[in-house]
Amino acid sequence: MTFQDQSRPPRRSSLPAALLDLRFEQHVTPILVKWIYAGVLAVVGFGVLFGLLWVWSLAVWIGWAMWLAAPIVLGLGLIALLTARVACERVMVRYRSLPAPALYPVTAPVPVKEQAAPGPQYLGRPE
Repeated sequence: MTFQDQSRPPRRSSLPAALLDLRFEQHVTPILVKWIYAGVLAVVGFGVLFGLLWVWSLAVWIGWAMWLAAPIVLGLGLIALLTARVACERVMVRYRSLPAPALYPVTAPVPVKEQAAPGPQYLGRPE
């Protein structure tokens, strides 16, 4: 690491910059997971808001008993959000557990020893 590298502020990774990185120094998976979770969060939030407005409109039309459905709408939104979060975390855990890919092999491949074919003693027949 040179002095110039140390004095330079760290770059924030963005999706276009990570996609165009030819040295493979930036990873795309964490960026995609972040954007997917943000999208799911927005969709579930609007879904819960729409569900609560629907419960409100039905409560005005039918009666106050429709407000008993509001906890169900909130619970379903929470379950959907937890499911998406667990799925995103699972992807990140699997991604982080993989070894970093090397562009060039560090060592020469190890030759495989040839083994003799099993004799009749391994097949259960006496010699």
